[in-house]
Amino acid sequence: MPNSERSSGRRFDHDYGVTTHAVLFLTDLEPEAVGDAGAHATHYEAVPVAEFHALLAHVPPDIVARSTFVDIGAGMGRAMLLASEYPFRQVCGVEVSPSLYEVAKENLASARPLRRRCNDLRPVRADARIWTYPPGDLVVFLFNPFDAEALRAALASIRGRRRAGETWILYHTPVERAELDAYDDIVVVAEERFGLVARAAAPGG
Repeated sequence: MPNSERSSGRRFDHDYGVTTHAVLFLTDLEPEAVGDAGAHATHYEAVPVAEFHALLAHVPPDIVARSTFVDIGAGMGRAMLLASEYPFRQVCGVEVSPSLYEVAKENLASARPLRRRCNDLRPVRADARIWTYPPGDLVVFLFNPFDAEALRAALASIRGRRRAGETWILYHTPVERAELDAYDDIVVVAEERFGLVARAAAPGG
């Protein structure tokens, strides 16, 4: 990671009074607790602040205002805190690791609400592959959380949610982009050097 991004991450933690800057592997934390999800996971690394904002800038404001934000592989909660700076209806973070989930809960509870525009922050300890995703419109964030097989399963759960609405996908480090490209109705609407933004219309939309 470049020094500028590292410095930005440390400044974020200092300003918010939290700890999110780390690189960790799930299998080094609690392999028994995460089960087979650990075999599909990559690692935890907090998203660079500027790059998160750059991806979200491609989502229209009216979509943000009516959507639930979901961070898949929420880790220590940095993306959730960044998302809370926008007027989402709700901000959720799905994390399979008990240790990271507890850190995220503590960070969200103690963070200084510097620029908060959404106060409904909900960390969830769950397997993102089979979690019951919220109905309605979603903005889903992924920082390369897992392999192609797990991403395929998560996409199926997202697309199969009850009363599904429009879905926007912010995919940082899109190693498994082919899983998105396999769907005719998931359209990439913007690309940055570090990630992409894709949209899937609501069923029947």
